[in-house]
Amino acid sequence: MTSDQERLIAEFVEKGLAGDMDSINAIEDRALRGKVKSALVKAKRSGAVAKESKEDTKIPEKENQQDKQAEQSIDEKIKKMIEEQFPDTLIENSDSDHIQIKPEKWYDIANWLKSDSSLLFDSLQCQMGIDIGDDMLESRYNLHSMELDHYIEVRIAVHRSNPKIPSVEQIWRIADWFERETYDMLGIEYTGHRDLRRILLPDDWEGWPLRKDYQVQETYHGIVVPKMKEGWE
Repeated sequence: MTSDQERLIAEFVEKGLAGDMDSINAIEDRALRGKVKSALVKAKRSGAVAKESKEDTKIPEKENQQDKQAEQSIDEKIKKMIEEQFPDTLIENSDSDHIQIKPEKWYDIANWLKSDSSLLFDSLQCQMGIDIGDDMLESRYNLHSMELDHYIEVRIAVHRSNPKIPSVEQIWRIADWFERETYDMLGIEYTGHRDLRRILLPDDWEGWPLRKDYQVQETYHGIVVPKMKEGWE
């Protein structure tokens, strides 16, 4: 195809995109008319894809903002409800993406979060522990209501000198292995757990590997233990 033909086809395509199909249908050369219509279809498809791409980039941003506002809304709602139902258990924090509570009433709060008809947090999606420094260990719970489709994150911090938090494995059965793994790695004791023992390491392993001050024991039953954290220091 010559450059003149390409330019001619481009001109007809512009007319077609502007809505002038009569000019295209009036082309006497059937081969040229076919090429113009084919190019017009491609141009329309390209335009549609570009438009969808623009809309796709805008919609998620809007949805993300709405989701964030909804999460903040449910967090604030639950904080107020906790203050009413369980006075002096909420710890005020500057972050709005989670709820920080004291450990003592956690079992009662968890049971209420699952059973209250306006909350119905029937799914514990994740529980994990972290050494947050300053001799504090933290247990985090990501809860989801399958029926009401809302989420919250609950955090409970305890001092490493007395790292005890009520177990919720009898409320959300999946917490069984979650809590055992956190106990195994950080030494947080989940009181009331019906089978709290190590899940990854041997029962007689020394120390808690995910604590910041953890030192790998040199041997285990006469076997030399590689210092796995050497590359981290």
